[in-house]
Amino acid sequence: IAIIFRLNSKFDLRRLCRSVGATILPKFTTPTSEEIGRCDEIKVSEIGGTSVTIFKQEREETAVSTIVIRGSTENIMDDIERAVDDGVNTFKALTRDDRFVPGAGATEIELAKLISTYGETCAGLEQYAIQKFAESLEVIPRTLAENAGVKATELISKLYAAHQGGDKNAGFDNEGSGAAVKDAVKAGILDLYIVKYWALKFATDAAVTVLRVDQIIMSKPAGGPKPKDNPNWDED
Repeated sequence: IAIIFRLNSKFDLRRLCRSVGATILPKFTTPTSEEIGRCDEIKVSEIGGTSVTIFKQEREETAVSTIVIRGSTENIMDDIERAVDDGVNTFKALTRDDRFVPGAGATEIELAKLISTYGETCAGLEQYAIQKFAESLEVIPRTLAENAGVKATELISKLYAAHQGGDKNAGFDNEGSGAAVKDAVKAGILDLYIVKYWALKFATDAAVTVLRVDQIIMSKPAGGPKPKDNPNWDED
């Protein structure tokens, strides 16, 4: 059975063609059987008082899936939408690189410890820059502590002590009492390696760019007229 469906949106048209395996024809010509596409079930239903047309495919290798979100308020639906979007993006990132690193601030504290140790071997002003870079990595566990109502300074001290003792996977335990620490890997708290890598890279590049711009501005003398007490002042 051939069904004709009219859409005014190009986005919806492309999405529908992907879901049924159809081909978009630039000209109004007679389509072939391969270009028409196929769908197992087409029905009109009502969701939340809105009439919708559902194209349902029984096979599992369907290119497009639709998730219907319903909630009591717009804020709840926005939160659920962001959670679904984060999950989809995480899966997409896993298809590119499936490596994980310990979460709950464990990776940042371990990097801060290693960078700080390296900074102690450097001489001159570079040592201060390296130490500050290491301190900037503490923002992740500090933010986790503040959101959980825990003293950030106490948590960071415990994390450093655990990492100095050889526990590289020690992270913040938000289910514990106060500034508690636990093994993030055993607890199943993991972060994508590729996300951590690009976050550090982009943040570092942004900081270096700002420092370069400030250096250029400070090295240029300010323009404008010369003061009158200058012997080279010329009123003309």
